[in-house]
Amino acid sequence: MPNISSHMIVALEVGKRININSKEFIKGNLLPDIIDIKDSHHKVESGPYLVPDIDYFLQHLDFSKDINIGYLVHLLLDKHYLEDYLLQLYPNRNIFLDQEVYKDYDYLNYRFVKKYKLDVDYLEEILKDFDCKIKEETLKYNIECLKQQTEGKTKYLDFDSFSDFITNISDTICKELINYADKYSQLSIRIRQ
Repeated sequence: MPNISSHMIVALEVGKRININSKEFIKGNLLPDIIDIKDSHHKVESGPYLVPDIDYFLQHLDFSKDINIGYLVHLLLDKHYLEDYLLQLYPNRNIFLDQEVYKDYDYLNYRFVKKYKLDVDYLEEILKDFDCKIKEETLKYNIECLKQQTEGKTKYLDFDSFSDFITNISDTICKELINYADKYSQLSIRIRQ
């Protein structure tokens, strides 16, 4: 799944475009990676990866709540990242197996925070208060990832290419949310406010 900074960038961009900028929406965009449940992503196979089953979540989430819309945005980014970005780069290889991609994430987090002027203190403040059981260590780790100032050469992910993907996929996710809003009345009411 993509790094935390990419989730935050997409959350802020999508939130701006669909007019949902609440703290709950931002939290929802991180929640799938830190929630303390067995399968927060309810995955299905797609090539060498397991990707979120979006249809499952469309049937089970209450879209009258901003946190759940954020949750859906997170899962959509994960799905597109795996199917539309990584599978194009590495069609027959799961780059997560050797753990090296996480070093790329460290380098990319630092550059994304700088490029997109992410307010890490604001994000940390938002992420301090959850109404559900989360993995505290994972949350702390993710916050530290945003604060790291690690520069280096990436092995798997090109900064410019990945940055373009993040920008373009925000557009795609907005379109998908509008499409889903036509089918799910609670989502439609929230997005069209």
